[in-house]
Amino acid sequence: MKSSLIVTAAAINGCSAFNAFTQLKKILSIPTYDGPPPSRVNTESWLDVLEYDQPPTFDVLAKTIDFATRKSYEERNAFLADDYVFRGPIIGPITFSDVKNTQQGFNIVGAYPNLETRPFGFTVDPDNPYRCYWFERWEGTNTNSVKIGQIELPPTNEDVKLPTHIMSVHWTPEAKIKYSCLSSPLDRWEGTTKGAGAVFGLLVGAGMGSTSASVGDMALRFQQRLVHAIGGFGRNWSLEEDIPAWWKSKARGADPNDL
Repeated sequence: MKSSLIVTAAAINGCSAFNAFTQLKKILSIPTYDGPPPSRVNTESWLDVLEYDQPPTFDVLAKTIDFATRKSYEERNAFLADDYVFRGPIIGPITFSDVKNTQQGFNIVGAYPNLETRPFGFTVDPDNPYRCYWFERWEGTNTNSVKIGQIELPPTNEDVKLPTHIMSVHWTPEAKIKYSCLSSPLDRWEGTTKGAGAVFGLLVGAGMGSTSASVGDMALRFQQRLVHAIGGFGRNWSLEEDIPAWWKSKARGADPNDL
């Protein structure tokens, strides 16, 4: 219909379709904007504590690549601030030591001795020079057993490829990581784990059935609190007394956002 209007107007006025469209915009009072692009919306957030007035005195991109390519807990631990917090879509807030204990409790690293996180596509946040994003696509072979409480899953000896997810880290002016975040899988059709990502994807690759794991799921929230109360399976979030004071959200695990 728009094309017909433009052609008709051009024939009547004896001008080009472009000029006709310009005249139609004036008649219909369609505003035009020739100035600079509008600035981003400035909204206050409790996470503004992760932004700083002074620019970084170190190369955030290079520092992040160095961190992301380290493989041992000990090496990565050296990059973390004392008040570090990790958060995933349905896990956290959690300290680094609890992340380590959770994964060791399932023997995830031992079950995939050749596990590679394959980081790529590093980029600094244009709105926060202290934040850096990158992609990861985990791959490995399940050659050892996985333990879930008293249950032991024998190795499948299958090559496992997880869907791609995004990681991000927030650095402090002292070049320490204060907060890191892991996203949900970007494409649930990618890989061999039926859309499950990160540790859940590795568990599916080791033979555990694929289950729904989404924010706000009541059954999942109940299960997480039960596991949290029983203990012995690793933690879905850290003990309240261990969570740094700067982390204001009271949402735990798969709880919906509260702030």
